[in-house]
Amino acid sequence: MVFEKIQTGILIVDPETHMIMDANPIAESMIGLPKGKLVGHVCHDFVCPAHCGQCPITDLHKSIENTERLLINAKGEKVPILKTVAKASMNGKDYLVESFIDIRDQKRAEDRKIALIAYMGESVMRVNKPLEITKNNLQDIAAHVTSGEYDAEDIRMQIQIQANNIDKMSGNLRELLEKVSKEQEEIPEEFRQFFTGK
Repeated sequence: MVFEKIQTGILIVDPETHMIMDANPIAESMIGLPKGKLVGHVCHDFVCPAHCGQCPITDLHKSIENTERLLINAKGEKVPILKTVAKASMNGKDYLVESFIDIRDQKRAEDRKIALIAYMGESVMRVNKPLEITKNNLQDIAAHVTSGEYDAEDIRMQIQIQANNIDKMSGNLRELLEKVSKEQEEIPEEFRQFFTGK
C-alpha cells in the first residue's frame, strides 16, 4: 500500500543487471510510461543516465542520498529530481530501491530568485549614478549659499531642479519595477506585491 500510495517515484532495480523489476504509480507518471514498459529496461535509460560500468552505486560504490540527478522521461526531456538509493533484501535477493521526487518547482524558484537579485542589482546601478550627481549638485548649492552667491530665488530654483530630478529617478524606478512585475510571470507574488505596492 505504501509503495502504491506514496507521493514519491520508486523503482526496484536488480543491482546485477540494472534491470527495473517494479515501479510505483508516481514513477510511471514521472517517466511517462506504464509499469509494463518500464520493467525489463535498465535504469540507466531513465533515472541514472550513466554509462554501462559506471553505476554510482554498484560500480563506483558511492552513496546516493537526496542527491540531485536527472530523470529522462518518455519524451526525452530531462527532469531535475532529488534521488535516494537504498539497498534492500526481498525474498533472499538484494535489490536497489531508487526513490525520487520532482524538483522542477524548486529549481524554477531558485532561478527566479537569481533573476530578481540580478534585476534589483541592475536597477540599483541605474539609479546610483544619477543620485550621486544630484547629491553633488546639492552640495554645490549648499556651498554657493554659504558663500552668498545665490539669493533666495536662485536657491529655490536650484532646489526645485534637484527635486524634479529625484522625482524623475523615482518615477523611472517605479516604472521599471511595475513593468517587470506585470510582464514576467516567474516573479513570486510576494515580490510582485512589493514592486507594485498592491
